[in-house]
Amino acid sequence: EFGKDMPATVFAGYEYDKLDDANVLAIVTDGQLVEEIVSGMDAIVVLDQTPFYAEMGGQVADHGVITADGVEFVVTDVQKNKGGKYMHYGKLLRGALHVGDNVSPAIDTERRSAVRRAHTATHLLDAALKKVLGDHVHQAGSLVEPDRLRFDFTHFEAITPEQLLEVEDLVNDAVLDGLSVVTEELPLAEAKARGAVATFGEKYGETVRVVTMGEFSMELCGGTHVDNTGKLGLFHILSESSVASGIRRIEAVTGTGVLDRIRETQELLGRTAAAVKANGPEDLERRAVQLMGEIKELRRERDSLKSKMAGQQIEGLFSKARQVRGIKVISAAFTGTGADAVRSMCDQCRSMVQGGAVIVLAGMDEDAGSVSIGCTCTPEAVAQGAHAGQIVRDVAAVCGGRGGGRPDMAMAGAKDLSRVDDAINSVDEILEKQLSK
Repeated sequence: EFGKDMPATVFAGYEYDKLDDANVLAIVTDGQLVEEIVSGMDAIVVLDQTPFYAEMGGQVADHGVITADGVEFVVTDVQKNKGGKYMHYGKLLRGALHVGDNVSPAIDTERRSAVRRAHTATHLLDAALKKVLGDHVHQAGSLVEPDRLRFDFTHFEAITPEQLLEVEDLVNDAVLDGLSVVTEELPLAEAKARGAVATFGEKYGETVRVVTMGEFSMELCGGTHVDNTGKLGLFHILSESSVASGIRRIEAVTGTGVLDRIRETQELLGRTAAAVKANGPEDLERRAVQLMGEIKELRRERDSLKSKMAGQQIEGLFSKARQVRGIKVISAAFTGTGADAVRSMCDQCRSMVQGGAVIVLAGMDEDAGSVSIGCTCTPEAVAQGAHAGQIVRDVAAVCGGRGGGRPDMAMAGAKDLSRVDDAINSVDEILEKQLSK
C-alpha cells in the first residue's frame, strides 16, 4: 500500500458535489508513483478531500472530472483502499497534472442523482419485502447503479406474482407519499435501539449513519440518497429469480429507468403490431388470437396433406416388396419425417397388407440430426418367428442407434444419417438370420 504516512481522504460528497480547494497527494501510473502526468495518460489520482463516492456497499462509484487551469482529468471509477485513501481512476485529457496541485474535483451530478434514486429505492424495497414476506427477509447483497438496482435477499420460496405486485405497490405508495429522507450520525447502540436495520455481515464502527424514510424505513447506510422519496418518480420491478439456495434476487428500475422501460415497451408493441399487421398496439391481442387460429388451421391442413402423401408413398412401397422365406418385406427411408410419422406409416402399412409381412421404415430429421426407425410385423409373420423388437434393434445398430420393443411393433433411434440406406438394405439379411434360428 502506497503512502502509509499520507492522511486518509476526507469524503465531502454528502454535502458537496464540487470542491474548489482539493490538493493532489499522489499520482500512480503503470503501477508506479510519479510526480507528474501529461495529456493522454491513464492514472490514479489521490486527493486530500473529494466529493466522489468510492464504490462501497453495492453502490457504484461517482464519475466526473478533476480540473484546474488548463487541466482536465476524467474520472471513470473510484476505489477506497485500506488506508482510507480515495483512488480516482481516469485519464488526463488536457494539460499536465502534478503532485501538490490545487484542483477542483466535481462529480457528474445527473449520474449521482440517478444513483441516489436507485439507492433510496433499495431501502424502500427492503422494507416492503419485510412487510409482505416477513421479518426473516435480510439483505444478502445489492448493486446500486444509475436508476437501476439489483437486490438479493433471504427467502426460501418463489414470490408469487400477487406478492410481487404488492411489494411494488408499497414502494410506489412510499414514493407518492413524498417521505422526507433524514440522515443522522448516531452511536451504534442508539441506532440499534431505535430499530435501524443493519446489513448482515457488515462491520460497523461506534458511530453510524442512520437513514430514515418517514416511518417506512430505517437502515444503517453509508451511501448517498435523495432527500425526499418523491424524487424517485416511479419504481418498477423488472424480474424476480433464484440465485442460490434460499436467496432470491429482484431487479428493478426507478426514475428515468422507468421512463426508458415504458418507451422501449411502447416501441416494441408498435413494431410488433406493424409486423403482424394489427391496427396499432391496442389491436394486438385480437390479431394474435386470429393468427393463432389461422396457424392451427394451417397445421391441420398440413398434417392432412402429409397423411395423404404418406398414404401415396406407402402404396408405392408394395410394388417393391421382397420375399424372405415366404414373408413379404417392405422397407424404405424418408426425409423430413419424425418418430410419430414413422409409427403412423408403419401402422398404415400393416393395415393394408395381407398375410405374413415385415415393414421397416426410417425417417430422417436432418434439422435435428436424428433418425427414427420403426418396425411392425403382422401376426402371421410373428407366428413364423419374426420379432419387430429384435429386427429394429439390429437395423438401428447399423447407423449407430439402439431401440427395441414388442414382437409386433418396435421403435429405435439413431444419429448417423449417412448409414440409413445401409441400415434399410440390411433388413432382408437380419430377417433371414432371425427366421433361420
